[in-house]
Amino acid sequence: MSFLEIFKYTRQDSIIHRLDPRTKLALSSVLGIISLLFLDIIPLIIIILFLLPLLAAAKSLGRWAKNIKGLASLVLFIMVFNTLFSTDPHPFSRSLALALRLLAMMTSFSFFFLTVHPDELSQALIKLHVKYEFALAVSMAMRYVPTLGQDAYSIMDAQKSRGVELDKGNLLKRIRNIIPIIVPLIVVAIRRALSISESMESRGFGASGGRTYMDMIRFKRRDWAVLTLSILALFLILFLKFWWGLPSWMLWQLPF
Repeated sequence: MSFLEIFKYTRQDSIIHRLDPRTKLALSSVLGIISLLFLDIIPLIIIILFLLPLLAAAKSLGRWAKNIKGLASLVLFIMVFNTLFSTDPHPFSRSLALALRLLAMMTSFSFFFLTVHPDELSQALIKLHVKYEFALAVSMAMRYVPTLGQDAYSIMDAQKSRGVELDKGNLLKRIRNIIPIIVPLIVVAIRRALSISESMESRGFGASGGRTYMDMIRFKRRDWAVLTLSILALFLILFLKFWWGLPSWMLWQLPF
């Protein structure tokens, strides 16, 4: 579960980190939507190549590259499974496009989570008129996803020390081996949730409707510029995709 680290906020001093979280949410959403629109190799490669300089500007490219390796087994599984069972005339090409789409979407949202602190996310959602309770739940989920991955690693190490062979056997046995990991992981997550809720109640959570913040987020000119360009790019892609049509070189696919 090392790939969960690509959703963990990394504190950096970069031009991307200084953007408003609502701007980064809009940009990531636009890139995610565009990734979903395509199932062709070339457009998806272009999206990924567009994201890499953004990650470099956020000083998070190395962290992303290191943790994205955890997706390799999932990507390989998608490609093999889809190639074997797809009815498409070009099954490998379709499988490669699916893998690239997954990578593009993961990178889009990784760009957001790597550069937005959970506290900024909750404040941004509240400014977007999302209820405070829901905004808090989202930001806490974002904060604890990497922690859940670390818990899973600890449980796997503990099970291995007890003699459980997690990496051996056929596919069915490996799936069965996940149960000794999932059950304690759920128990740990529930205990942590109960502990947090009791801690919040003891601090008077929900007693007052008015809230103040140490650091207020504000939209600046650069945010308006990025937001405008993101929306224009989305409409341009929609126009090309559904009305004008893409050039033939963008629809290239492998012959098998």
